[in-house]
Amino acid sequence: MTGSHQRPESAPDEPADDTGVDELAQATDALFLAMRRARAAHAAEVGGLSLAQLAMVLPLATGAELPVGDLAAAAGVTLPTATRMLQQLEGKGLVSRRRSPEDERRVLITLTDAGIQALQRLRAQQRQAQARGYAVFTPEERLHLAAELGRLTEVINTGYRHRRG
Repeated sequence: MTGSHQRPESAPDEPADDTGVDELAQATDALFLAMRRARAAHAAEVGGLSLAQLAMVLPLATGAELPVGDLAAAAGVTLPTATRMLQQLEGKGLVSRRRSPEDERRVLITLTDAGIQALQRLRAQQRQAQARGYAVFTPEERLHLAAELGRLTEVINTGYRHRRG
């Protein structure tokens, strides 16, 4: 049942009114899938990267040198999968790998100059495409939507942290 179903008062952790919950869930699921498809297509088209590879290199965009495990977690893949992906990225000249001087078992990853340029190019083209798409909204609508999506992101992140904690 969608829309007007009232929850009993005996469920204090749940909202008293679930009006619009199903509709919002469907809309956010559709948004997630549309964004994932668009990002994957754009990353593959511009940088020859899969979405997982893009998720893996984004944390390196700040110039950080990070261990493989951190990048695997960022991309949501296993350590062996991350290692294979990083070998592919290294073969494309986008990342470099080296052993940690403090712990020879750890491998540290950085973006190469070519990787930095590819990521900058990808981000610039992505922003241009987004700007064209978002032009259907007024500036006020864009700001309002950004604020509401920020709130939704916080709700999702809080729920995720709560389940993990």
